Amino acid sequence: MGQKAPSQARIAGLEISFGGASSPSQCPASGPGADILREGPYGSAWFAHHDASRRVTHVEIRGPDYRGALKDGAKILFRFSLATGTPARFVLAEAPIDALSLAAIEGIRAGTLYAATGGGMGPATIEAIARILAEMAGTPGAIFCSAADANPAGERYALRHQELAACAGVPFERLAPPIEQGDWNEVLKHQARQRMAS
Repeated sequence: MGQKAPSQARIAGLEISFGGASSPSQCPASGPGADILREGPYGSAWFAHHDASRRVTHVEIRGPDYRGALKDGAKILFRFSLATGTPARFVLAEAPIDALSLAAIEGIRAGTLYAATGGGMGPATIEAIARILAEMAGTPGAIFCSAADANPAGERYALRHQELAACAGVPFERLAPPIEQGDWNEVLKHQARQRMAS
């Protein structure tokens, strides 16, 4: 597969523009949501994990035929939000592409932090989740939504998410993708196919 134009990449069914708004996710190239996503070679997308001080700690790479990461990084959380400050709603997916796909489906809900663990949840990831939940605990209407995949592994993650929410005293919701054994990126791609067929 040839390399995409420098201003745009199509990754896992999500059209991502790097010079401005993207369609359908509308992730900005500047502002609160900046520095989370970069275009890599051959149509790949590079998703940055950040710590609480916004320092990049890890970079996941996803391309049409490749999934991996840069070496020597430390997974914490991929985070995307248009808001600053404490979120009222915290949505946690497994993969960054799923967090962005759900943001696209929802039209980037105000006051929502879309995040992803990048798969497993090590001590630094659990600590970051717990810190966000502790900040949310006093926020009226706060809710923690597990957007983990609709499969046995995703259900195990959702259970762990629910435990973390209970420890922090934050209400919990399971936001399972409505595709058996699927994820939110598959839901987004399915919706796009339906639109094209109509």
